[in-house]
Amino acid sequence: MPEEKKTPTPPPFMKAFPGKVAAPAAPAPTLSPDMQVDLPVVAQTAKEFASDQDVRWCPGCGDYSILAQVQRSLPDLHIPREKYVFVAGIGCSSRFPYYMNTYGFHGIHGRAPAIASGVKAANPDLSVWIATGDGDGLSIGGNHMLHILRRNFDVNIMLFNNRIYGLTKGQYSPTSEKGKKTKSTPAGSIDFPINPVLFALGCEATFVARSLDRDSKPDKVRLPADVH
Repeated sequence: MPEEKKTPTPPPFMKAFPGKVAAPAAPAPTLSPDMQVDLPVVAQTAKEFASDQDVRWCPGCGDYSILAQVQRSLPDLHIPREKYVFVAGIGCSSRFPYYMNTYGFHGIHGRAPAIASGVKAANPDLSVWIATGDGDGLSIGGNHMLHILRRNFDVNIMLFNNRIYGLTKGQYSPTSEKGKKTKSTPAGSIDFPINPVLFALGCEATFVARSLDRDSKPDKVRLPADVH
């Protein structure tokens, strides 16, 4: 009989870079009877994910709601808190890592996808999240965003789209509507806005979803464990 061909085990970093086709799973190790123990499931709460930092966003900003829903939803994923890493660039949304009681990294403008890619490649077992905005992610960071989506790195990207540069006092952003009057466009913007969802689909992201910050009903706030 012909010898059965064995599928080579992919190197560890490939777990963070699966491409469009998932790599074959390595066989589970066989445990001896003395090693087969049931580990307790640690229950986590939203309060445990909240840091001791004062949340500093403008009154009425939807970022408060996004923060609350993420902290409320993460316990449902049953991932240990020390396995989370939140990465951000510059902008109002990029304050997110300070408000999460997890590991985090505050990078420079638009470079969060590059930093997050390095984190995930170095330790594929981490749950890596990017918090970015329409200016940070689609303007100076547009090129980084394009490539992390097309490469299908196993990270989760939250793009807060308020269609304005809020932190730097109101310039128009790549998603501002045509005719938007701001400090940088007093006569109205002549640009057509980027559609973030179409941008992600065009880059062939494997999971794309959109919601409203004020739509916080528990039955609609669900973060699947395989969000990409």
